[in-house]
Formats: sequence, structure tokens, C-alpha cells
Amino acid sequence: MTLAPSPRICRPILAALLTAAVALSVGCPAKAPEPAAAEKPAVPLLAEDAVRLSNDPAKTEIFRDAGLGLFIHWGPNSQMGTEISWPLYNASEDYIRKYYALAGTFDPTAFDPGEWARLAKLAGMEYVVFTAKHHDGFCMFDTALSDFKITRTPYGRDIAAMVAEAFRKEGLLVGFYYSPGDFRYQWETGRRTGHIYEPGFDSPAPFGPKQASFLDYERGHIEELLTNYGDVFMLWFDGKCEPLKKHSWRVRQDVFIARGEIPTPEQEIPGQADDRAWESCLTTSYQWSYLPGAVVRPSSEIIENLVHIRARGGNMLLNIGPRPDGRIAPADEDVLRDLGLWMMLYGEAVRGVRPWSVTNEGDVWFTQKRAEGTVYAMTRLDERNSQTLLLKSVASTPGTKVALLGQEGDLAWEQTPGGLKIVVTRKQTIRLVKAKPAADRPESTDIQRLTWGLEAPVAVKITGAAPAAGFGK
Repeated sequence: MTLAPSPRICRPILAALLTAAVALSVGCPAKAPEPAAAEKPAVPLLAEDAVRLSNDPAKTEIFRDAGLGLFIHWGPNSQMGTEISWPLYNASEDYIRKYYALAGTFDPTAFDPGEWARLAKLAGMEYVVFTAKHHDGFCMFDTALSDFKITRTPYGRDIAAMVAEAFRKEGLLVGFYYSPGDFRYQWETGRRTGHIYEPGFDSPAPFGPKQASFLDYERGHIEELLTNYGDVFMLWFDGKCEPLKKHSWRVRQDVFIARGEIPTPEQEIPGQADDRAWESCLTTSYQWSYLPGAVVRPSSEIIENLVHIRARGGNMLLNIGPRPDGRIAPADEDVLRDLGLWMMLYGEAVRGVRPWSVTNEGDVWFTQKRAEGTVYAMTRLDERNSQTLLLKSVASTPGTKVALLGQEGDLAWEQTPGGLKIVVTRKQTIRLVKAKPAADRPESTDIQRLTWGLEAPVAVKITGAAPAAGFGK
């Protein structure tokens, strides 16, 4: 069946055709046909020649100021503890059917979006990126274009809407991840059945004459996400997205597009500072989705990653994979609470900042406020909770003051020929206690939680600072 392209998702005929092409009964509970809904007004799109083909500069600065976001990969696959989508690559027909059948048993009855949002806020997050549709094609939102969606599972509620409302209530910016690739569409349309791979929009293969209808299907999703879910700050495209990116700006000119428009390296931190917007995507564990008993990175490592990323001018998007019942895994929760404790003390050094004239001097890492004159130096202390710094890139001025964030009083300092000398002494020691597993936290282990009071960096605030000779930009 060939579907003719259409510029609007609101036409009932198009919706019916696309549903027939995309929906498959495997994994979807039986449900009586719903009565045809009244036709919605067409989404007003900007004229092609009026579309700005880049991010709004003001939104870009808001994104860069935020600095820290929460990434959430979640779907029916969590029931098996398998990675999301990618096990479908080059999979057998039998495995594909079993994977997609998981939608029929997905019922996260313990899901509490308010608790997620409160924990993210506590951790110092400024925005969330929630997986609306991954490569497997499952929609965690209530789309009118497919039955392969969260509202056709035993759970039956629009999780994307619940996430957006809860996080927005806590003051976080809302973003949606969306995959332009769709393994299920390929499978259902007979495109390399059993050998699924992500297509590119810029190639006529594998879709051939069906390519336009597939693009129309996904453009429809974008219209839904940007018009039905309140103030969506960001879209995050995981794949080739030029047609969707332009369409997004036709729907909402000011929506910020992350991947697809800015660098977003995965599981790595670029080695140099960059004055452009960019985002490093890291996981708490070593898998994007939920994995029972997963080894979680030490909190100190995650905190140090945040410091290094912000010193280089980027954002950190930290990923968690919730459990199939909707709860955040205890090990992930511990990391987020440790991160929140650090942010309570030192968050000023990583919010609303930009790179300094140098990224680091050895183990000392720098950021500066957008308004020049305030510099933050972040480093670990020794076992005596002290450290003497000699900063070659920072010079004092008549108004210079030096303090340790989270501690009353000023630190001793002097301007020397070799640099700004600061004696850092922390008067309080932060101790985390040994935690035993609880009955409702079976994944907890009877080991000492990280004492990051020694292992994570502190932040020294230098007001009235200036670049030393030879270090100015």
C-alpha cells in the first residue's frame, strides 16, 4: 500500500492509513475500536521562507546556563532488563516478535512522576529529556498515528504527559528525545525483516516510494509533541533529522534542538573547551536502560565529570533507566542524592557559567560567571581537608575576595610573582555512612557508600578576579 504524503496530521484518513501501516497487534492488548474523533484544527505552520534554520540564541544561552540535565530511557524493554532498541539489530524474527510482545505486559503501577521530578530537582537538575520514541518505535506518548503506544498497554495512561507536567511543576525545563529511525516500521513494511537497521532520511533506500509517507508519520509525531504537551523547551533527535528539524521550527520557531543541531557526544568528554553549546551524555551505569544489579559509577566520578564538562563549556546530561514498575533503581537514587548534596554546596560553580581563560591547571578546574569578574577554582582536598593553590591564570584586583563555597568566612590568599596563592581549609568533614540493604531495596549492597567528602572536588569562589598576563582571551 502506498501512502500519499500530506502536510497535516489532522486528517482522519491519513491517521487511519498510517495506523494501518504502523500498528501491529503483537504486544498490544485487545481493545474495541474507538469512535472517530472530531477533526482538530490544523497546526499553524510558519511559511517555509519564514523559518529560522538554527536555534534561538536566547534559548541557547538558557540551555548553556542550565548546565545539568536528567536523561531518562524507559519503555517496555525494561521488563527484561535488556538495552532499549539495539537488541533488535540483526535479530531473528522470533526475537523481534518476543521483544515487541513486551508492550502487552507493560504496567508500571509504581510510577510516580512527582517523585521523579522532586529527586531531579534535589539533584540540582535544571532540565529533563524524556524518551518519547526510541528506535524500537514504541511511543511513550498518546499519538493518534499508531496503536503501538503507552495508552494501548495495560497501564493505559500518557506517561509523557505525566512526566512533562510533574517536571514543569518543579521548575525544570522539559525536553523530549525522539528517534527518526523506527525499527518497527521497517519490520512491518518488510524492509530487511530480521536484519533491522536505522535508515537515513537522505537516502531513497530502504523505503523507496514509502519514504514520504514515513516522513509524514514522523512529522505528525513532532506536531503532537510540540502542541499537546505544554511548553516543550527542547527536542533531542537521535539520528539523521534534517527534515524533522526544519519541521520542528515550522511548528515552534523557538524550540531548542539539542542533538541534530549541537554536538552531543555519548559516554565521553571532549578534550578541549568550546564556546559553543554542546552536551555530554553519560550514564549512571554502563547501559542506557534498566539492568538489574547494574554496576553504577561512583558518585565522585560523576561529580568530577560534571566539573570537567562545565569547565570546557558543555552541559552534562546524566541518564537513568527506571525499573519496569516505574521506580528509580536504588543505586541510581543514591547517585542522584549524592549529586544533590554536592550541588547544595558547590552548585554555584557550575550553574550559569562559561569557560575561564584556561580549562584547568593540573588538578584545578575553572569556570567563570557570564558577567566577568567571578572565577571558580575546583579541586580535591587532601586527607587533612586542606590544599594550597597557586593559580597562574588568575590575578587579583583591589576588590578581590576568596571564599570556599558552603562555608562562612574568607580564605587566606596573596598575590605572588608566581600566581594567586590560596590556602584552602575546609572546617567541616562530610561523612556518608555504611548503608545496609532494605527489604524494599534489594539492589542495595552492604558496602560503604562513597565518602566523597575527600574524593570529590570543592569549589573556591574568587570575586574581583582578572586573567593574569598572558592568559586573557
